[in-house]
Amino acid sequence: MVRRYEETIEVREGARDDLTLGLGGAEDVGAVGPEAFVWRGRLYVVRAVLDRWQERRPWWRDARERDGGSDVLTDARERQVWRVEASAGRLCGVGVYDLGADHGSQWRLLRVAD
Repeated sequence: MVRRYEETIEVREGARDDLTLGLGGAEDVGAVGPEAFVWRGRLYVVRAVLDRWQERRPWWRDARERDGGSDVLTDARERQVWRVEASAGRLCGVGVYDLGADHGSQWRLLRVAD
């Protein structure tokens, strides 16, 4: 079963392997893979990166800017998503988490597989 969330999380990033290289500059959020994240006050350590992809954000969440009287969508319509195996400690079980990073924005926990 997959549970959906859209909660802001704190992520520590670092290059984990060759899959994470070449995604952009290190200054971009989501440019390199997550090593650990804090969700609801608990630290989760990433044990493995299972997959990564880019997906379009829901259209109703797109930010809009006013440009000469017409609405213009910003470039933040896509985000990097990382599917990771992580655990909250050595004695806790490993879970599968989807972490999303908008360009120049914050990380979010998107989905958790039970």
